[in-house]
Amino acid sequence: MSDPPRLDHRIATALHDLFGIPEAELRPDAELDADLQLDSLSVVELQVALEESTGMRINPEDPSAVRTLGDLQSVVEAAVAAGQPAFPSLKLSEDR
Repeated sequence: MSDPPRLDHRIATALHDLFGIPEAELRPDAELDADLQLDSLSVVELQVALEESTGMRINPEDPSAVRTLGDLQSVVEAAVAAGQPAFPSLKLSEDR
């Protein structure tokens, strides 16, 4: 029997740091709202924390499809693979 896939350490760390959720409760099928008690504001806080830790924009095509930690992990992996910076450098015009 193989071990279940581990949750990305950045997600586990963000959930623990922001909401005090122990790693033992973090399994891929855990639902963000029902199991982890995250409301929409909490999910936005988590998104920002993940953008800061990965440096990539975390913006799922369909946010309502991200219901579980496994869904979230897939979105984070896709964002990192896409490589779109979360905080692109600003180009300020020198013409005034």
